[in-house]
Amino acid sequence: MSRDAHGFDENYLLEGERELWRNSQWRVTTIALEEVPGGGGYWISTDNVHDEMWPEHMAMKQWVDHGAFMQALAKARELFPQAVPA
Repeated sequence: MSRDAHGFDENYLLEGERELWRNSQWRVTTIALEEVPGGGGYWISTDNVHDEMWPEHMAMKQWVDHGAFMQALAKARELFPQAVPA
């Protein structure tokens, strides 16, 4: 498999990164919730998907399909559960 100068393969994944889920505008990988390749490259680290500001923040962006984003956010939160403090 070849990689570009930034380390991305033909699916725009970094070495060791895997795509876990996708819809029309978003995908969840092992490291991020991100806009599908060919878009603007917007991404959210899996460490930050539980931040409550995301729905409102993304609703303000004209280019975002809010329904697709909320579906992807729910899937990312399911795949990467929030750590419960001990």
